[in-house]
Amino acid sequence: MGISVEEAVKEIRAREDIYVLYSQVTRLPYVTCGAETFNDQAWFFSDEESLKEFGKKQLEEKILLMGMKYEKKNFPRLYALLYSIGVNSLIWNKDGEQVEVELEKVAREPDLSQMPPEKRPLLNPTLQLSGIYFMQELRRPVEKEKRKDLRAQEEELIADLRKSDFLIALNPPGEDPQKISLPYLKDKNGKILQPVFSDVMEFEKFGRGKKLRVARLPFTKLPEIMMKQAEAVVVNPMGFNLPLNREQIKRIIG
Repeated sequence: MGISVEEAVKEIRAREDIYVLYSQVTRLPYVTCGAETFNDQAWFFSDEESLKEFGKKQLEEKILLMGMKYEKKNFPRLYALLYSIGVNSLIWNKDGEQVEVELEKVAREPDLSQMPPEKRPLLNPTLQLSGIYFMQELRRPVEKEKRKDLRAQEEELIADLRKSDFLIALNPPGEDPQKISLPYLKDKNGKILQPVFSDVMEFEKFGRGKKLRVARLPFTKLPEIMMKQAEAVVVNPMGFNLPLNREQIKRIIG
């Protein structure tokens, strides 16, 4: 008889640390879809060795993973992250046993309904989730014909991009307050990429330590704010890191 859900919940809440499986290609928790439950699952481990052992097995399928250790003081941040990317359950692994636990049994989802709409932080778990699934598969180092469900995942991602709002980073005003300055990145070939963000958590990753302002706009407005010298925008550069050039944006808008 394996560990019960109730036992797993009690132990997870009482632990001083937890090891969480991350994807190397998205720099976010590794997410799977439950074959029977169809839940979107994160993977928790009681110790680093069992996480590494699981990662080795996944490497046979060219799934590139890594571990992240969370201490108890950072559990609230971990659960907020999981809710922000659309995860609704976790797989608890201990002593060779697994049990699936609904995330809400471990931590409640933050309730933003009491905040005025204009003050609610932008969150977009649907887009985060479709981006994670697509990038996990797209960047798996296998031949194209071995990638699973990629076309369906791409269509879902495009639909979510089209209907989403984004956050745009703005540099602080300079000597001329009428002149807007936008931060940018460069890829390995020196091409300029303009960062945009699906939610406030992705923006904060990028903006940590910088004095940035922020604007919010729908996907259809992205072409209007792209810098002339930008080769593409890059959605969530510190996360699933999706570059989209002008032609791709135009096709998605339709």
